[in-house]
Amino acid sequence: MRKALLAGAVLLLFAVGLELSLARILRMGRYVIQGGMVQLLGTMAVVAGCATLLGKLPNEATLWGALVALSSTAIVLKVYADLGELDSSHGRMVVAILLFQDLCVVPLMLLLPFLAGTAHGPGAALRAALLTVLVTGGLVLGGRAVVPGVLRRVTELRNQEIFTLSVLAIGLGAAFLTSRFGLSLALGAFLAGLLVSESEYGLQALSDVLPFRDTFSGIFFTSIGMLLDLGFVWQHLPLVLGVAVGIVLLKATIAFLAVRLVRRSARVAVLAGLGLAQVGEFSFVLAGLAVTTGLMSGEDFQVFLAAAVATMLAAPFIVSAAPAVAERVLAYRGHTTMEFATREAR
Repeated sequence: MRKALLAGAVLLLFAVGLELSLARILRMGRYVIQGGMVQLLGTMAVVAGCATLLGKLPNEATLWGALVALSSTAIVLKVYADLGELDSSHGRMVVAILLFQDLCVVPLMLLLPFLAGTAHGPGAALRAALLTVLVTGGLVLGGRAVVPGVLRRVTELRNQEIFTLSVLAIGLGAAFLTSRFGLSLALGAFLAGLLVSESEYGLQALSDVLPFRDTFSGIFFTSIGMLLDLGFVWQHLPLVLGVAVGIVLLKATIAFLAVRLVRRSARVAVLAGLGLAQVGEFSFVLAGLAVTTGLMSGEDFQVFLAAAVATMLAAPFIVSAAPAVAERVLAYRGHTTMEFATREAR
């Protein structure tokens, strides 16, 4: 079942890489870097501190911080698209922070061996970092030289099916290549998606692969459901619900503060905070790898899995109720409706 989770994650990360654009990231500028960094590092620090107080070792506490810090790109973008709020002030802010989180998935995956103690000593850490840089740099440089030419030749065939299969083959080939060097399959798939997106055929590749994204997500979330032990959840229901509620409140609060720090209005901060209050799909990838390396126990994995699923199930309802919550919160603080609109327009 964990193999199904990994396969779904590889496909999903490839789709995320295709959707990312360096130009788009640069346009969002400080919202991506400042807002995303404060949200991610702030959540990791607070959660790690709470986990340490509850008796977790520092490496385990850091893992919990990383797991909780990520939000669900797939769910949030889908809900905002259905509500027509992707291009709103809070929608753009949420997308910026999600972009930063997506870019941090791979570094967090590379951090796991060090937290698990499988990379011993500074020498091993240096070798692992050097190998990662060399493989990643070689793949990026080689991909920039090879991928456009390959796609150009394929497009000359004027066959849509062959083009789509070629794009998928590039993603799977890059994943296989990184795995041969002992790195993550998902790392190669993500880099391949980013390379294809930056080529002149990026938009065409994205339009061809986008219909498969729901299938990739379906495979991923089905594998998560297969890992969930409903008997365990029922026996530990108060604990699971308590962790889920704590995650939502904590993430909403820290995201609110992060958005306020980049000088967005209080209303935008409330809406964005509630939009980012769930656990992300790539947290399951990190948790699965943590169990494999012995960093996370099976019981902790089930608690996290159940609480995370609960936050994701609640996400559409929380986002839908967010405007009403924002009005109530800001009205309580003494703001007027005119002030809401004025500040959101800034």
